[in-house]
Amino acid sequence: MSDRLKEMCKSLRLAYVADIYEKVPFENPSQYLEALFQQEFDLRDTAKGERLIKKARFMNGKELDNFQWGDQVKFPPQINRGDLESLGFISRKENVILTGSPGTG
Repeated sequence: MSDRLKEMCKSLRLAYVADIYEKVPFENPSQYLEALFQQEFDLRDTAKGERLIKKARFMNGKELDNFQWGDQVKFPPQINRGDLESLGFISRKENVILTGSPGTG
């Protein structure tokens, strides 16, 4: 890509176009631009997610695979361990609050 095109991409804040423009298959100009801009949107979304996670300053990651399920874990009647692990509450637009003593994660 020429320096002029790189400068134009920078001015338009098309951060990824300069890196990906050669990788997009070309059938016709309209299809090319649509595919190019879609990749720009996708890469921006990915970068935004990473930026927000970094900004949140999570101390360390927690996963259900490593959770120690024991007798001390109590569920309300409308949910059980399988429901929690399947994340079904998300599609039902429900909230989940996990509580515990300080230091339990």
